[in-house]
Amino acid sequence: MKKQTVKEFLLEGEKEESFLISDISKHGCSGGTINDLIYYTDTIKFHDNHQEEIWDELNNQADDYGYSVLEFIDLLNGGKTVSSMTTLKNLLSWWICEIVAHKIEYEREGDHQNKKNGTTENFSIKI
Repeated sequence: MKKQTVKEFLLEGEKEESFLISDISKHGCSGGTINDLIYYTDTIKFHDNHQEEIWDELNNQADDYGYSVLEFIDLLNGGKTVSSMTTLKNLLSWWICEIVAHKIEYEREGDHQNKKNGTTENFSIKI
């Protein structure tokens, strides 16, 4: 069985009406936006299940902005309060959901603009 990506997790949760991706994109995860990612036990499990995807994105973004991974994590909202592997995994689980939610919203906006303009070109970000 193929492992579910973060994007698939978010799209499925929205389809099941557990949350709105737009809410995650606008408000983040720290307020309990995703019921399955409130408790440390859940965010640790999520991180461990999506570790490769999380760290690939983390490395890419840190590199894009000219930081090391540790410097980049320190810059994240909540990065300065990381004090253990538990709080690190929690932060990164929320962060990846927020990043992927932003990308989905960007894709949707691009699709909306293409339909509005009558174009079929795809300018969306690949995730």
